[in-house]
Amino acid sequence: MEDSLKHYSNNQKQVNQVSVSSSKFIGKVFLYTFIALAITAVTAAIIGFIFSSAIQTIDYQNFVIDVEKFRPYIYLLIGAIIMYIPLIIWIMLISFRGKGRMDIPFVLYSLVMGVFISSFTMFVPIAVIAISFGITSIIFGILALIGLTSKKDLSFLGLVALGIFFGAILVSLFNVIWSLFLPGFQPLYWVVSFAIFGAMMLITIFDVWRVKKIAQRGEQTTNVALFCAFNLYVDFIYIFIRVLRVVAMIYGRRR
Repeated sequence: MEDSLKHYSNNQKQVNQVSVSSSKFIGKVFLYTFIALAITAVTAAIIGFIFSSAIQTIDYQNFVIDVEKFRPYIYLLIGAIIMYIPLIIWIMLISFRGKGRMDIPFVLYSLVMGVFISSFTMFVPIAVIAISFGITSIIFGILALIGLTSKKDLSFLGLVALGIFFGAILVSLFNVIWSLFLPGFQPLYWVVSFAIFGAMMLITIFDVWRVKKIAQRGEQTTNVALFCAFNLYVDFIYIFIRVLRVVAMIYGRRR
């Protein structure tokens, strides 16, 4: 009887240790995600502030740009575009090989995205950006909660999301052909947009659920945590850009 109790007690300790370890790993992943988002936000804000003097706002949708002052930003944007694909390849190679430091390319990627996002900070009102970020945070939080608390196998969500993506791409191609014959008439634009947005939300739930499963398997190295954070970061940025477009359109119509 005593042996059984000891065995049960040892098992419970192991379960508790695994649970604590998993929680720490998940917390680390979200911390890295937050740091990357902070780097992007600060970069976008600084660049937007530096080059805002080159833009004279007439109203919400009309601007006058001082080309000479704005030219360095164009070079910066071109540099970011050139670095974008190599950084993704770099991150993927480290992930697949399990060798190298993931933090360096991840930070560089966050900086590059900050350059891209700076185009919003220069031309979109700060109120629109703040509202969009708040909405995105709420959506992301709900999706993350679903992924973390779900007790079902959510691996199928990845396949469903990919199916929606490919379907949306085919529909968008049809829409492009349609618009060639009827310029300015794109009846399927919003269908494609919402389909892709829906797929992205499913991918976010799947990515968070996968983080939980990786933590439970004990794959808790720093590189794995950074790669998981990279996936969540990309999900957040994509949702933010989609939300920003909708909020900006609504704001523009009310002006």
